Amino acid sequence: MSQEQRLLVVKDLATTFHTPSGPLVAVGGVSFDLKQNETLGIVGESGSGKTVLSRTIMGLQPRTNVEVSGSVLLNGFEVVGASEKDKRDIWGLEVAMIFQDPMTSLNPVMRIGKQIDEILRVRLGMDRPAAKARAIELLDLVGIPSPTERYNVFPGELSGGMRQRVVIATALAGSPKLLMADEPTTGLDVTIQAQILNLLEELKEKMKMSVVLVTHDLGVVATRTSRIIVMYAGRIVEMGATRDVFTQHRMPYTRALLEGSPKVSNPSHTRLLAIPGRPPNLLNLPNGCSFAPRCSFATDRCHQERPELEATSAPGHTFACWNPLPVKERASA
Repeated sequence: MSQEQRLLVVKDLATTFHTPSGPLVAVGGVSFDLKQNETLGIVGESGSGKTVLSRTIMGLQPRTNVEVSGSVLLNGFEVVGASEKDKRDIWGLEVAMIFQDPMTSLNPVMRIGKQIDEILRVRLGMDRPAAKARAIELLDLVGIPSPTERYNVFPGELSGGMRQRVVIATALAGSPKLLMADEPTTGLDVTIQAQILNLLEELKEKMKMSVVLVTHDLGVVATRTSRIIVMYAGRIVEMGATRDVFTQHRMPYTRALLEGSPKVSNPSHTRLLAIPGRPPNLLNLPNGCSFAPRCSFATDRCHQERPELEATSAPGHTFACWNPLPVKERASA
């Protein structure tokens, strides 16, 4: 990928929280690129480091007791080490985030239109009439019915799906080049989930944005991303084109995630397959592969030596495993 195509370049990014129990490495040496107008999926179990990674890319980590190293180059701007003032200059304009719970993202005692107005007036310098007109346009853009009337309602008067649309409108107010969507469909029923995901896809094409879709649901990223990153214990364990990761995965953890996803083809009341064991304690990571204690393919080497990402025959497809899944098992999976 040429430098001109890359909107985001993440290199050796690490985020460590200093806790009373010791250092907790939430993100440990992550590297990837994102090109313009691309949708990238980041998947993994809860606690795998997905949300911390997305917040670190934006520069939203806490101000104290956290150490960030590596590089995050966003459209030529180095996020790591930047001052709060400089980061505010890119928030909303270069990069914006959709958080997973709209009720904690929106001010419950402030009308939704005023919340969008505030961004337009502060970030873009619009006057009140222009900001109101643009806010109504944004509400209409994200599919809010009767946007002029809904401009004056409070968040609590809207359904969960409508509130999430308001959050999306707020994120799009500054026409960002990169949209970070952190579990944007959590807590919504499947019909509303599909509507929100379809909306994000339409807005991406209309506004020529890049999107990073963070989720634990592989079904969400299956048809809506061009590439997937699989994370475990703060590290990338597999990465590649969506089709390659789904059909030619080499990492046992990736297969475990796929097998644990519900399938329409299964009979009713089919029990979901759970990954045995628990995710590792990030305060005390094992010496070898972090997934080894839960992996049926693990050997002594897996418990002693950590594997690094290595390439497959498919372009851009990499995995970290000493005992990758053979071709036969990949075909059946």
